[in-house]
Amino acid sequence: MNNRIIIEPSTEPLNAALGSMIRDLRKSRRLTQAQAACIAHVSVSAFSKWEEGQRRPLKENLDKFCKALGAEDWLYRKMMSLAQDRVFHAETGLWPPKITDEDIEVIEEFPFPALYRKLPEHDIIYANKACLDVFPMFAPAPLSSPQPANTVVSLLTDGRARATFVDWYAVAHHSVYMLKLLSHGLMTERHSQIVAASDKAHEFDYMWNNDPPPSVFRTNRINVRRLDDPTTVDHYTMRSWCPNYPSGEYELVSTPPVGVKVL
Repeated sequence: MNNRIIIEPSTEPLNAALGSMIRDLRKSRRLTQAQAACIAHVSVSAFSKWEEGQRRPLKENLDKFCKALGAEDWLYRKMMSLAQDRVFHAETGLWPPKITDEDIEVIEEFPFPALYRKLPEHDIIYANKACLDVFPMFAPAPLSSPQPANTVVSLLTDGRARATFVDWYAVAHHSVYMLKLLSHGLMTERHSQIVAASDKAHEFDYMWNNDPPPSVFRTNRINVRRLDDPTTVDHYTMRSWCPNYPSGEYELVSTPPVGVKVL
């Protein structure tokens, strides 16, 4: 697993995560720290502290840096969110989850599949009935379980996922990439458990060490086979929100349907 170690955690997890992304972006463009610092309009010392997670860059400096280096849109948005205050929670390893009856009432009112997912681990907190009807592989673990269920692990190791998602490889590769992206600087015991469980799929090693093609990020549309009728494909659009009023400990992922096609 040594080839999958990202960086050791700093005292500030969000800074460490962002610093690792800045380093990867710089190296991918074959720039030295001095060249990158000039582009970001900061000193080499300040830029070095960014990468080490010792200092969080100002949003305007990071914006210039990302745009000058042509950071992909999804990477730009994630890096800019980390440069702000707590756009997503970096607290890790919470189980059982903090979820209220009101949280459950809200998500069960959705007429389409939806689940609560904990970031950065992608652990499954709760899935509504509509979700379990379409994506039974995303059922949350019982509260008595020592570990939560996980969307990445389920995608890679549950045979129903391969049968359900028409473009399974693209969906799984995207999920592995996001796990790796969000886990920068957050090497925890839980993260190691997820990687070990995912590694049971022979595709995982390649997915972890190779970024998906840009086409994977051009749409949030997913095509899903019905397990009870594989000849029918339903089309969904995946959307994610981080609740902010009241603030939540998890991300809401929903997949509203966008029509049905019979093959």
